Amino acid sequence: MNNKIKPNRLRKGDTIGIISPSSPLAGLVPHRVERGIKMIEKLGFNVIISPHALNVKDYLSGTPKERANDLNLFFADKNIKAIFSFIGGNHSNQILEYLDFEMIKNNPKIFLGYSDATVLHYSLFSQSNLITFYGPAVLTQFAENPSMFDYTTNYLLKAIASEEPIGKIIQSEEWTDETLDWFKKEDNLRKRKTYKNDGWLWIKEGTTEGNIMGGCITSMIHIMGTKYWPNLQDSILFWEIPEGEDFKKGESVSAIDSYLTDLKNSGTFNKIKGMIVGRPFGYNKEEKDKLIEIIKNQTADYNFPILFGVDIGHTDPMITIPLGIKVIMDSKSNTFEFVEKGVI
Repeated sequence: MNNKIKPNRLRKGDTIGIISPSSPLAGLVPHRVERGIKMIEKLGFNVIISPHALNVKDYLSGTPKERANDLNLFFADKNIKAIFSFIGGNHSNQILEYLDFEMIKNNPKIFLGYSDATVLHYSLFSQSNLITFYGPAVLTQFAENPSMFDYTTNYLLKAIASEEPIGKIIQSEEWTDETLDWFKKEDNLRKRKTYKNDGWLWIKEGTTEGNIMGGCITSMIHIMGTKYWPNLQDSILFWEIPEGEDFKKGESVSAIDSYLTDLKNSGTFNKIKGMIVGRPFGYNKEEKDKLIEIIKNQTADYNFPILFGVDIGHTDPMITIPLGIKVIMDSKSNTFEFVEKGVI
């Protein structure tokens, strides 16, 4: 990973381009678009929306070529310093064959998103050596009512706008996975309910360091075994759980068990030096306990440390993770720390 390319850090007054690489949701909830953009502008940045980002074509924001062209267009535009996703989806894998990875390599800039953006993060890293950022999306986190969580904002700016490494991750004091219906504009009526954070759990103790790589576990599986899959040798793997068919519940425990089996069968667990698991979305205590048991079973033959319940992914607030950057895990001091910066 010595040839990894870091983008320039974001500065106030810079322009951010927003894309919809998969889902057409931005075109269906204009009040979320408006509030998300206002939050970005409040942070001191300008906004440009890509040509197809607000399109609605069934369950997509455009054809694979149209969606890929939006990303290519923004990477090629010297005036745009970062690219954010409106939302995830399930079809970013369709645009990979149309991306100009050589052009992107020669025009490095910040790419931010989570969930289905995992496919793009992995591909941009493996094909263009680019450090990208697993973090908030515009419709979800930036458009939070009444404002983006301070915790999310602070870790985002530490990741993409600071000259220093992110440093030690401090656990959030509160969290939420409540879903309010955007189509009924329930999110306009009140802020979401939050719960006290009970903290991390070390499923397996130990100390290790490595370059962090990961994302949404269901999205990872899309590109496993393809040329877009990155080299995970000696890395710290993080993963988190998205919504299932029911948008108020997370992907089922049984499905996660099968995805972990996929990772194990692929040889991934033989390569990695540590594992970090995001706080599960939409899980009750029984499901959470079952998930922990499954993780223990799936990793019984390996001795890397495992940290569970971190502010990553589909619950809020969240940290922003520069992928491919060196981190340290230490259960004795309860430490998860970024010791390398992701921008220059």
